[in-house]
Amino acid sequence: MLITNIQEFRLLFPAHAIDSIDPFLGVLDNSEHDFLMEKLGTPLYNALCDWYNKNYPDGVETKDTGYFNRLLLLSQRAVAYDAMSRAIGQHIISINNAGVNIPTADDYGKVDLEAVKTFKQSCIKEAHAAINRLLQTLEEWCKQFSVCSGSTAASSSSSSEEEPTELETIVTLWRKSRFYYLAATLLIPSATVLQAYWNIYDSREKFIQMLPDLRYIQEEIIAPAIGEEFCEAMVDFGFALTDEPTPPNVITRTIHKLRKVMSVMTEHRTLVINTDKLRRQVAHDEAVRLLQSAIEYIQNHQEDFAADETIYAALQKSPIYIAPEPSPSECPCQSQKFKNNDRGSAMFVTPALN
Repeated sequence: MLITNIQEFRLLFPAHAIDSIDPFLGVLDNSEHDFLMEKLGTPLYNALCDWYNKNYPDGVETKDTGYFNRLLLLSQRAVAYDAMSRAIGQHIISINNAGVNIPTADDYGKVDLEAVKTFKQSCIKEAHAAINRLLQTLEEWCKQFSVCSGSTAASSSSSSEEEPTELETIVTLWRKSRFYYLAATLLIPSATVLQAYWNIYDSREKFIQMLPDLRYIQEEIIAPAIGEEFCEAMVDFGFALTDEPTPPNVITRTIHKLRKVMSVMTEHRTLVINTDKLRRQVAHDEAVRLLQSAIEYIQNHQEDFAADETIYAALQKSPIYIAPEPSPSECPCQSQKFKNNDRGSAMFVTPALN
């Protein structure tokens, strides 16, 4: 478990008057396994538990706080809020030998059901905000590790048996989680990219829940329309793009157009984010128009793709590729004259009629 004493609990709920954490151990354990573990992935969750059991973590994050300690603090926040949202409904009832009662105290006013509901909803909101912060931090660490490993790979002379850093361990283990933010085979590979085209409230959770919709749209609609190999080439190029501004060219504009198609189609299809019926229909019509517009753009600029040999080769196999017309040539019967006196030619004579 990641929360085992009342002091850790008090850092997250400073106004509480709980004397012992024991009554909450059950819901804390459920929250860790049902709410947190799937986001971290089992390997990273187990590694975090092992680190917690072997270390005395700092309760407040500073600039010197280690990666595992920071990961623990983010995880504890999510677990605590989710656990309290689960527990509040149970703790307003006291179970005893006489049945069930509502516990009261002389120095506390009786809470009404509306206040309980408000508290529960507040905890749920904070729990999801904490999870989003956790996933966003893990995304940033992945990018940070990729930059660091890429910049030191050529010059590093350290032994291959050197112990991995905390950052390397966390990133390596999180990449085994289904919540790993890089959907490397999609035109829209992250929540950050999708947010640029459609407001998903910057929610990593919602993005992960929409992955089946995104994959269906790409594999069943976009890829058949523009060609499987060309779509894969666009995915590879788009995945390699960084967050830094990139000078626009025909390839980046095409990726932008295809991502716009994908986001609008997702808005029409998904049930993860509530969208009214009228907007879904409008999104469907927009998606059809945008896909046709993207196809026309590719066809009108197809020769500009030749700057990238791989992408251009994939485009030439696409069903939307328009092969250039062959240059007109003279008809053989016009360009070649029968010259009976040419060496090697035969003279055909019609036999005389008897």
